[in-house]
Amino acid sequence: MPSLSEILESIGRQPQWLGALALLAAAFLEYVVPPIPGDAICLFGAFLVGRAGWSLPLVFVAVMAGTGLGMLFDYRVGVWLRRRVERGREGGAAPSPRLRSVLALEDRYRHRAALTLVSNRFLPGIRAFLFVGAGFFGYPLGRTLLWGFVSALAWNGLIFLAGVQLGVKYEQLSDWMSQYMTVVWVLLGVATVGLGVRWWLRRRSASRGTPAPPPG
Repeated sequence: MPSLSEILESIGRQPQWLGALALLAAAFLEYVVPPIPGDAICLFGAFLVGRAGWSLPLVFVAVMAGTGLGMLFDYRVGVWLRRRVERGREGGAAPSPRLRSVLALEDRYRHRAALTLVSNRFLPGIRAFLFVGAGFFGYPLGRTLLWGFVSALAWNGLIFLAGVQLGVKYEQLSDWMSQYMTVVWVLLGVATVGLGVRWWLRRRSASRGTPAPPPG
């Protein structure tokens, strides 16, 4: 059975234009189907440049173009969802408690949108939802794409630097990425539990008629 390196070498012998289109499509689909491992796509692109001799500008632009299209798609989904909500309001439909909770986050999201979008590439699994939120809450499209590209340039640039300039092997990069993702997921889990406990305490405090702690 061929090893991973042999499989990658075989793919690297395919026409560059075909590989660039595949990378663009895969980078786009990461934002449409979040389970798709977008960072693995970037790792593979770095391998094609460092080990297969593919054009760095071609591969990097393909990955970034797919990323940009994915961000734009998610933003438009958010805009569409907000229009549906507004049409329901105009028709006299009362928003559900869950929807009211989401709408109440609008000011907070707008206040922290830049930081949230800049950090999106470093947050696995939830990137797409951050751009859907930008569209839903009406954050300007230009700023959304600007901060999204800043984040993507920083993250993808680090991966390409390690894979191309430092000569790190694909398997080693993949192991590092896996460890990083594990740490991030643990931190996100801890943060989620903390927010859940805080929400429960505030609700319990409110039910007893005592003032709830101010939001941070």
